[in-house]
Amino acid sequence: MKRQIITFIIMALTLSIASIAQATSSSSQSATAAAQSMTTQGTTSIQQAEYEKLSGELQTLLNGLAVKKKELARLRRKWIAVKGRMPSQEELQEFEEKKAEGAVSFEDNPYVNKNPLSSPGIYRKAYYEKLNEIKSDEARIATLRKEIDNLNR
Repeated sequence: MKRQIITFIIMALTLSIASIAQATSSSSQSATAAAQSMTTQGTTSIQQAEYEKLSGELQTLLNGLAVKKKELARLRRKWIAVKGRMPSQEELQEFEEKKAEGAVSFEDNPYVNKNPLSSPGIYRKAYYEKLNEIKSDEARIATLRKEIDNLNR
């Protein structure tokens, strides 16, 4: 009788272990399928998040670029306005007379700005700084467009 009970217990344990193993393998298969599905969805969501981030940055740069180009045009006008001085006819005539005598110095030239505050240097510097900023933004825009195209493929 003891032997029958032990055999019965062993059989019961074997069946329960087999059913557990079968359930585990089917659950691990479904877990693997679920993980793959989540990975695909995760990859898609990551790509979507990356696309939205890049698109937002691109849109910000494009909006800022229009403003910067207007600012560049304004700086160029300021630079050109201050760069060259248009002397009056009297100043030109006086300069020509001194030039004919041969006693002309730098200070006598009517085309030269005599006031350092009206020097075009600060406007030229601001113009070229803004121009470099615009060029770097345009390079970044080109890079962003390439990255977005790579994400779409």
